[in-house]
Amino acid sequence: MHRVRPYYWGAIYLMDTACQETFDIGFDGDGPVHATASHAAIMVTHAGTVDEDEADVTLLVRVAPARVAGMPHEVAFDVPSGLLHVGDADGSDDIPLDPPGRWLLQIAVDNPREARHVEIVASPLRPAAPTM
Repeated sequence: MHRVRPYYWGAIYLMDTACQETFDIGFDGDGPVHATASHAAIMVTHAGTVDEDEADVTLLVRVAPARVAGMPHEVAFDVPSGLLHVGDADGSDDIPLDPPGRWLLQIAVDNPREARHVEIVASPLRPAAPTM
C-alpha cells in the first residue's frame, strides 16, 4: 500500500480491524513509535502545524514473509481478524494479513520528530490459535 496525504491528527494509528478495546496509547516519552498490546501509533508531521504544501506524509506498507533487516522500530501485536487497520480519523485502509495471528510491525521514519516518510513492514510471528 502506498498513500500520500496529510495527517491532521499528527499520527498514523494501527490496530486489528476487529479490535474492541479502547485506544489506550499514552504519548509520553521520546521516539516516533508508541505501542500497547493491541495498538500502535507513529508520530508524523501534524498537518495543522505546517503550511498546506508541506503537510503531506508518504506511507508505504508492505507484507514480508519474515523479519527484515534495517528497520529501527518494532512492534508486535495480535491481528486475529487478519486485517490490519492503518490510518486516522480522516481516512484509513485495512491491510489483509495471512495468516491471522501475532504479527511483527517494523517501522522506519525519515525524521523521529516530524516524519514525512513512513515505511512499515509486517511479517507473521505466529498464526492465531484455532477456535473451537
